[in-house]
Amino acid sequence: MFRKALLLSSALLSLPLITQAHDGHGFFHGNEFAHYLSSPGHAIPLALVAAVSILLIAYRKWNRAGRDV
Repeated sequence: MFRKALLLSSALLSLPLITQAHDGHGFFHGNEFAHYLSSPGHAIPLALVAAVSILLIAYRKWNRAGRDV
């Protein structure tokens, strides 16, 4: 329970850092999803979050499968 609370609180505290509003740069406006995919400043953190999420889900599935045997 403590780990979930720690994870949730750290995610909530870092929310202002990732939601800073700014005008779009490049070809897309700042409120379009394509802006986040075309800009390395947004695409790299997005890819890292996706990779860590996939690894955590896979780890939890693997861990549960090991306990069921």
